[in-house]
Amino acid sequence: MKEDLTSQGTGQTLGDMIQLPGIHVHPPFAFRTGQLHFLHKLASRLLLNDNFHLGVFVPGYGKTITALASFIIARHLKKAKRLIVFVPRGNLRDQYADAKELSLVLRNLGAPPLTFCVADSDKTFLKNTQTDIIITTYQYASGKTGNAALHSFTSKEECMFVFDEVHHLSDEGTWAQAITRLPHTCSVALSGTPVRSDNKSLFGVPFEIRDNERFYTALHEVLLRDAHEEGKILKRVAVNMIDYKIKLRNIDTQEEVELSLSQMQEMTSGEKDVDAFLARRNMRFHTVYLESLLTPAFERFKQKRNSTVEHQIKNSTRSKRAHQMLIIAMSNMHAQAILEFVLERFPDWKTARIGQDIPEKTRLKTLDEYRKGEIDVMVQVDMIGEGTDIKPISVIVKADLVRAFSKTMQQIFRGMRYYDGFTHEQNICDLFASNDSALAVIFEWLMNEQQLGVKLQQKRIETQQAREFIHEQESWVLADVEHKATETLHWELFPDPNKPKETVEVQKEETQIIEPEPQMAMNIIEHEQRLRQECSSLSQRMMQSLCSQGLKADIRTIHTASKKRFGKSQDDMNLRELENKKEWLFQCLERGRLF
Repeated sequence: MKEDLTSQGTGQTLGDMIQLPGIHVHPPFAFRTGQLHFLHKLASRLLLNDNFHLGVFVPGYGKTITALASFIIARHLKKAKRLIVFVPRGNLRDQYADAKELSLVLRNLGAPPLTFCVADSDKTFLKNTQTDIIITTYQYASGKTGNAALHSFTSKEECMFVFDEVHHLSDEGTWAQAITRLPHTCSVALSGTPVRSDNKSLFGVPFEIRDNERFYTALHEVLLRDAHEEGKILKRVAVNMIDYKIKLRNIDTQEEVELSLSQMQEMTSGEKDVDAFLARRNMRFHTVYLESLLTPAFERFKQKRNSTVEHQIKNSTRSKRAHQMLIIAMSNMHAQAILEFVLERFPDWKTARIGQDIPEKTRLKTLDEYRKGEIDVMVQVDMIGEGTDIKPISVIVKADLVRAFSKTMQQIFRGMRYYDGFTHEQNICDLFASNDSALAVIFEWLMNEQQLGVKLQQKRIETQQAREFIHEQESWVLADVEHKATETLHWELFPDPNKPKETVEVQKEETQIIEPEPQMAMNIIEHEQRLRQECSSLSQRMMQSLCSQGLKADIRTIHTASKKRFGKSQDDMNLRELENKKEWLFQCLERGRLF
């Protein structure tokens, strides 16, 4: 949660115009742009008795601050007197368990004196039934004694619920069924990826029906592009897809066939077939596979460590932390095999692993050492998940079988948090994975969002610089205008070659008529072809953006929308119409939807 407090933005344009109900910010703290938009919308909707909402924020954007600020607003508007925050147990330590950090957040928001406690077991539950804020876990709330205690608490006062990482809360799951029994007057659901790989709907999240399917409706959504546009929230991403060869031998004929992974993908009906084959044959334990995937990752890791040292020597500075690597395995046995390979092949790095097969005390000690930067490389299955805030992680090796969008993004986010201890150039997360078509789609969408965000940031900086330049020029005023000379130019589109060229005298200087160049027609053709290619590329990116949002879309969806807007197909468009289509597609990408 320290990240939320130290990396907040400095501008509050929206907040300066309209005061948030009950909020009195203490400088130098400032809300981020997306937080302000969400909180202002929330206040407006609560006044209209629209009380159940979803906020989508990329990890690292400050969901903890947003949750507490939402309650302060609801409390001021007399919508609720108490707050219960539900979090996955793994998130409790990093986001809510530090009492000093919670106190600092509430102070920065200018909240009235409020009491709070963490309740994750009967032993540590309420010491005072008048406690204002309770932070509990979904696991405790769904237990028999925990649910009874929370029910007793919520029955006495009007309560607001915050569902953190709501994608864990399936509408049909036992957690949701237990929470349904707890009365509450309003709620805010928060998530960076509010979709589930099993396509089940989420509890407490507003939906709308489109094409006979349910889609979540966010009160406000901060996308990857928004975070990159704001800057210093997420690292940039570099993707490295590793291909390798596999030799297959026919047991009966002894015939051998050598295929690359990409060739195998083309031969199968789907990417899962290849993964299932490799898993069954223990290919992912093979030394050749580990060598192919891990060697380039460790080479990059070494480069990053060396560049950090060189930068420190050059600038006479000392970084707080060094780069760290995270390797994601598909099982505890697989993680152990990777650990043994790394210890033998790359002994210079301090490497460890954690998993459910390791005693809890040892596991927590190892994880704590990794948090502090005492371990360089960590191998794990699913122990370092969302809510774990280790910002120096900047190299991720994905060696597991997970291909679902939401789960993959949660894994990648572990290395995408911006770290102030690195320079801007060093804030890059390198992803390494085997060549896989399902991952390629996710990674391409990730890179598209990043490029859009960086481009929007550049446009915003240029606009700001232009405004500052104009402001500087305002000290000069127009004093006088003096007429110097007048000239008249005659230009003919198709001049007569037999007609003598005319000249125009202007202060005794000769001005020559400029004729059009004969190769202009060829340039137009090339320009038209280039525009068609750019429109096709943007259409592909738009299709991927829609699919990543859970929408059913293919390239025909884009073409149909374009034809409806412009009244003709791309093949029939002229230069100006192609330019208009290109601009429209770019705007669609920026907004994340067709319009």
